[in-house]
Amino acid sequence: MIGISIDQNRIHTAIFSNGGDFVCGQDCPTPSDSYRDCLVAIAEQITQITSSQPNSGPIGVAIPGVVANDIITHSVIPYLNEKTLQSDLQAALGREIHLGNIGDCFTLFEARKGVAAGALKNLGGVKNVGAVKNVGNVFGMVIDTSCHGGLSVNGSLIKGRNGITGNWAHLPLPAPVPYELEGQDCWCGRVGCLETFLSSSGLEDDYFKITENRQSAAQIAAAAKNNDIVAESALQVLEDRLGRATAAIINIIDPDVIVLGGMVGELDRLITNLPRKWPGYVITKKPQTELVATENTTRAVLCGAAMLPAQTAA
Repeated sequence: MIGISIDQNRIHTAIFSNGGDFVCGQDCPTPSDSYRDCLVAIAEQITQITSSQPNSGPIGVAIPGVVANDIITHSVIPYLNEKTLQSDLQAALGREIHLGNIGDCFTLFEARKGVAAGALKNLGGVKNVGAVKNVGNVFGMVIDTSCHGGLSVNGSLIKGRNGITGNWAHLPLPAPVPYELEGQDCWCGRVGCLETFLSSSGLEDDYFKITENRQSAAQIAAAAKNNDIVAESALQVLEDRLGRATAAIINIIDPDVIVLGGMVGELDRLITNLPRKWPGYVITKKPQTELVATENTTRAVLCGAAMLPAQTAA
């Protein structure tokens, strides 16, 4: 199986065994402003990676955007919008191509092979339903420089009528306090989207507003561990907002498992602190949803992308 993921910074390509084990992979910078250069970079990676590990099967590609009628829309990478990436890659590579949102690919892997699958087993959600053993609802959230989501039910992705199931990042922040309603312009054209609050840049902006010192999300998290009061405060605000966001998801979908990934989503403290926020916002008094963190976001997205052709055929 071959999977490709495209994000704002890197294009990753990897080959996996049919069981989901990593075989080999490589990556390169994402071209900044050229769709053609993006196609060339992908073609070069496929040529290089299959020269040592021959593979002629279909390829799954995880993209930061929505696929509607074979056209990409709402992508954080501007040059991908309104492009027919699937047919263009098929023409360039002479291979079958399947596209999926980053959040879909992440969730597909986690529900079938990752930590969410393990959580379902621990919850007693294992039954024999065809080839799918992990029966339950999994909601995936990638919280990084951009944010993505997906929903798996009984091991299969739910795409929705409009192909946007799981697009939590562009919902408004639930239960906002007055100062949270100011500004927060989102790249999608709306104001106050969850992504503007919860992405790594949202955390970094919150810290900068207080200190006028620009630090990365990783640096802020490290500073909080070293008892930096401002960094700790910024993370507590993020946790409260993400607590409200995940509570809203529980109220609507009521998933068995929510799995977090991405630069922000992989912060260890979230697994302990977010469920403490839920009782104030979830309609039931004692929410039973299991919250888990991925072991490796990049691998999950890549392997999930590689699994797309089989998911489509199922």
